[in-house]
Amino acid sequence: MQNSFLKNSFLFLGTFFFLASLSAQAQDDLLALADTVPVKSTRSLPAFKTTRIVNGHSVETVKAHHLDFRVTHHFGDIGGSAGGVHTMYGLDNAADIRIAFEYGVTERLTIGAGRSKISEMVDAYLKYRLLYQTEDNKVPVSLTLFANAAITPQQATDNSPYNNVANRLSYVYQVLIARRFNSRLSWQVMPAFFHRNFVFDPLDENDLFVLGTGMRLKLTKRFALLADYYFIFSGYRMERQDLYFPPLGLGVEIETGGHVFHLTFTNNPAIVENSYFANSTDSWSKGQIKFGFNISRTFGIGKKGRKS
Repeated sequence: MQNSFLKNSFLFLGTFFFLASLSAQAQDDLLALADTVPVKSTRSLPAFKTTRIVNGHSVETVKAHHLDFRVTHHFGDIGGSAGGVHTMYGLDNAADIRIAFEYGVTERLTIGAGRSKISEMVDAYLKYRLLYQTEDNKVPVSLTLFANAAITPQQATDNSPYNNVANRLSYVYQVLIARRFNSRLSWQVMPAFFHRNFVFDPLDENDLFVLGTGMRLKLTKRFALLADYYFIFSGYRMERQDLYFPPLGLGVEIETGGHVFHLTFTNNPAIVENSYFANSTDSWSKGQIKFGFNISRTFGIGKKGRKS
């Protein structure tokens, strides 16, 4: 376990310094990796309005020198045995709450940290925008790299190996690839690798490969529909399809007064990838759907932040 901890800690730190070094390079040098984008090429409009789709991250990053304060809330089940009128269709319960701060170090590099209710999970992430889609399609997609590390402060009640701090760490690495097809439709593909240093069931996998997809469909100037879905490649979960279900989120995006709000419906209680990739045990078909929302407030930090 100690070797696994060191390996993944070095991998996460290596990813951090790799992305940080990329951010120090000039924009022209980054786009010159293919040497096909002329200077006159202009960036396409953003594929998504915010840094999130429903459950997952979008390719978008926080503006340079801006601090994004985010509150995300998932209520309890709307239906099923735990929902219904006696819980006000889940509004009496809080499945998960995450409070986070996310900062745009540069136009391309965002760092963030948050704390969630489920398992008291604390996570830190970095996100680097490698490519911007251009209007002339010389660069046909936007591409962002994402990496996080999370720790669960809660300990087991016995002498479980889970009481070792290293065994409560997990890591997610994602490639976010999005295309804005027109003024109404944007689509994203998001392959991911998820590693947990320790699993309780020896038959379960420490490493999971995940393939996600998400979309935004603009209906009016101020309203859009959102959706994302993740398929977990896991033999352990394939044999337990009555217990584990792929995370599926649907949402409505409302833009008003310079703010963007998301009203969401998901089958996963957890908000952070390190929880819902491996532990989504609720089903849409059983009414185990959670209503939720995102609230985001961005502040300019420093002179550059206030001017932008």
